[in-house]
Amino acid sequence: MMNNKLNKLTEIRVEEVHDHEDGLHFYRVYFYHQDGKIDIMCESSTKPILARYVSKIY
Repeated sequence: MMNNKLNKLTEIRVEEVHDHEDGLHFYRVYFYHQDGKIDIMCESSTKPILARYVSKIY
């Protein structure tokens, strides 16, 4: 079982970035927290597949 305090995420966003000045195209993944904090998790040159999984623990 987890002993760490659970984070309160309100949104997970994937932003598609077209940087015409530098000629870049990439995707950026953000975590939005309930307290207003925003974490940029990563930047990717490939489009992420968005999937949702539900785990049940008995």
